Amino acid sequence: MNWKFTRNCLLATAVLISYLYTFAAEPAAVAVGTTASLAESVQDSQTAVNDSVADEDFTELDDFVIVQRKKLVQSDGAKLTYNVTEDPEAGSSNILDILRKVPGVSVDAEDNVRVNGQSSFKILMNGHEDPMLKGDIKTVLKSLPAASIKKIEVISEPGAKYEAEGVGGILNIITDKTTDLSGFMTQLSAWVNAYQAGGYLNARTKLNKVMLDATVSYNDGKLWPRTQKSHRETEDLTGGPNHLLVSDQRAKSGWDYTGVNLNMSWEPDTLNLFTLAGSFGHNTWFNRGTETRSMFRPDMSTMWSLQRLFRTTGQWNGGGVQASYQHTFGREGHNLIVSYGYDYGRNPNREDYFIENLVGNSGETPYNGSRSSGDNSSHIVQIDYVNQFNKKHLLEVGGKANINDSSSDNDPYFGSSKEDAVLADELRMSVNQFKDIYAAYGSYTGSFASWNVKAGLRYEHTRMGLKYHVGDYTDFTTRLNDIVPNAAVSYNLSSASSLRAAYQLRISRPNIYYLNPYVNVLTPGQIQYGNPDLKSEKGHEVSLSYSNYEGAFSGSAKISYRYVANGINDILFMKDGVINGTYANVGTDQSAFLELNGDWSITNDLRWSLYGWVKYTQLKADSEMLKAENHGWSTYAYTNLSYTTRGNVRLSAYGGFGTPWIDLQSRGNTNTYFYGLGASRSFLKDDALTVQLSLGNLFPTRRSQGYDQGDETVRLRYKGNYSQWNVGLNISFRFGGLKASVKRTAANIEKESSGSNGGNGGGK
Repeated sequence: MNWKFTRNCLLATAVLISYLYTFAAEPAAVAVGTTASLAESVQDSQTAVNDSVADEDFTELDDFVIVQRKKLVQSDGAKLTYNVTEDPEAGSSNILDILRKVPGVSVDAEDNVRVNGQSSFKILMNGHEDPMLKGDIKTVLKSLPAASIKKIEVISEPGAKYEAEGVGGILNIITDKTTDLSGFMTQLSAWVNAYQAGGYLNARTKLNKVMLDATVSYNDGKLWPRTQKSHRETEDLTGGPNHLLVSDQRAKSGWDYTGVNLNMSWEPDTLNLFTLAGSFGHNTWFNRGTETRSMFRPDMSTMWSLQRLFRTTGQWNGGGVQASYQHTFGREGHNLIVSYGYDYGRNPNREDYFIENLVGNSGETPYNGSRSSGDNSSHIVQIDYVNQFNKKHLLEVGGKANINDSSSDNDPYFGSSKEDAVLADELRMSVNQFKDIYAAYGSYTGSFASWNVKAGLRYEHTRMGLKYHVGDYTDFTTRLNDIVPNAAVSYNLSSASSLRAAYQLRISRPNIYYLNPYVNVLTPGQIQYGNPDLKSEKGHEVSLSYSNYEGAFSGSAKISYRYVANGINDILFMKDGVINGTYANVGTDQSAFLELNGDWSITNDLRWSLYGWVKYTQLKADSEMLKAENHGWSTYAYTNLSYTTRGNVRLSAYGGFGTPWIDLQSRGNTNTYFYGLGASRSFLKDDALTVQLSLGNLFPTRRSQGYDQGDETVRLRYKGNYSQWNVGLNISFRFGGLKASVKRTAANIEKESSGSNGGNGGGK
């Protein structure tokens, strides 16, 4: 991006904002949608009544609306909610952009997501695991438009009712939106920015006692592919002849996403509710470019060098259905819910590498490639019983069966060219992973004057293993029995403020990518493979939190300590002159975490929010496979300022900053930061037309991000150069209206399935 283009974007943005403000400032014939504080509204209403008695010549308004904006962030210590509808940049962003601003979530420059500092977490869509989220999660999140999102929940303390998977907790993305109008409702939204364009259409209607909702969305990130550059150095510290491998890469990548969602609810009477939902998603991506590689001897003379072209492509096709029935036993809070869910997904990938300009002997063929695919399916049956005896006592019990099956096939090819490449049978791999989880839980919540207590216990039996169809490996099956307790006690200081102390246990099971022993040899001098002997890791956490959400200034503070034993880590070591990358249950992870969140309504039109955390981590491994230790501090801060002008143009400015992350064998070496500006304005009756503008990260035009990894045998240094600037426009139009939305039974978030490491595995 050059300065001329940036200047033109800034000028265009300023002109459009000026136009929106001028248009909005023109006097209106009828005052509709008046915005005022609650106290002012009551006073104005009383004045209007007095005037009507004193003077018969008065004007009666058709509508008088009291508007009270939701807080951008809310938290009670157990769950934090980010109200995306209150973010003016949501219309022209994707979910990954929004996640950078959600407290408790961090996204680095390589788009790796962490929740509460952990890469192991559950990610759900509307309370259950969407088939699309089982693909390349970074690509999927960049593909999904934030315009269709209502809120994002970070559930740090899920409790016994929810599956124990995910050390970092649960990230729940809620897309269901409601409206306060009446009749048929349709909403159309379209957006375009510096790296994607797309749109979505949502329609909702009611036929007698049946509610129907359908959404179709498309997002294209292939229109303007961006260039990424990287530099990697891998050094052999054992004194071998292959001393230093240097790699420089330049690539372009792109993606697209198409999704369809259907929802239905039928409420034949006040005691019974049936729901049915279906979804399908199609996601494709590519990455292509050139790479130069050079191997140096210990005296730094060149052993060999080459240049190779590469192209990788992949896609994900997934769909699923969910059905549930809820019966209410005569009073609210006394329910029986039965639910079933099924989903299926397929993930084919292709990699092609062509060697050019070879000097010396690298031991590679002129062409090498890989064809791989993955399939997964799951069946979930669940029953939940909820009894709110009175305002003080709540009992929840239930059971769940989660049957999962996934497969992975890998076929490597080598030859003098792509046309005459031959399948290497000795390196082929075809494996099935089965993971069946049976669970039962019980939970009690009680209120005693100003005190509230919650305690629960969950039992999970897991039968999991691998069955090999191709490859000289031994099938295996393992059974795990986990008892997962949780407890919390809180004291209400007032109606909207409380102190909370809690304990919870979370587990993380290895997925098929971590277990699969297939050896990837496509990178010269380096191999990558999984470990079929991995076991589940367990994380214990105790926390103390304070929250206050009354008055103009509100917020929360939380301090916690987490201990993870037998943690799953990605490890790197040198063996027989070849770099080995794999996973192992090595090491312990201890961390102390302090986070602060504040939201200040300075005036009715001016709001400021701030979120930040500081974390100290200590990691240690002392095993035959790895002896390592790492520790250090990391911090993160984010702030947002929004202002609504007298003409109802909403302006915003935001920014965030984070220090490098820390893992057992690795540490980031650059800081992460982002910033942006936004403006939005609604037009027509009931704000049917909305225009949103955004720009961010304009300077510098390119940034760097990297990390260091290794042990006493090998050292790896990586540095990437990328572009993050963005200018965007979103236009949304709604016509018709509908008071009701598709209802849901109380069996919502507990319908997630059991995939592990919903984040990004090792985080690199």
